[in-house]
Amino acid sequence: MVVTATTEHRASRIIIPSSSLRIVRADQVRAGDLIVSAFDRAEAAQLPRSSYFASGPYRARPSPYDPMCGCGVCGLPEVHGPDGTVVLTTGDPWDTCDPWPADDLVLIQPRRRLTSARRTAPPTERT
Repeated sequence: MVVTATTEHRASRIIIPSSSLRIVRADQVRAGDLIVSAFDRAEAAQLPRSSYFASGPYRARPSPYDPMCGCGVCGLPEVHGPDGTVVLTTGDPWDTCDPWPADDLVLIQPRRRLTSARRTAPPTERT
């Protein structure tokens, strides 16, 4: 990833230099990942350009997509992708759902997850 522009949002400026940032498809975003940026559609042979959010980064809270939910966003045609639609959060930081075409690219900082070895109980000493 090459950073060529920045954002005025303080939280985004702190995260942008992070080496843990990843570009993933919207359907690969997991609960707790920090969504940093969307990407504008790129022409063939062009690198995608990120478009930072005015609200700054926010935590993903994926939920099932319901085009009839009544939020005012889920029914819009631009959220429907050829591979389906995913909802990355509902009600935070906006008062609506946050539906994305499943194949849209998203810049995220993955949530830190414990490795499987750290999730298990520590070994006990036998006496």
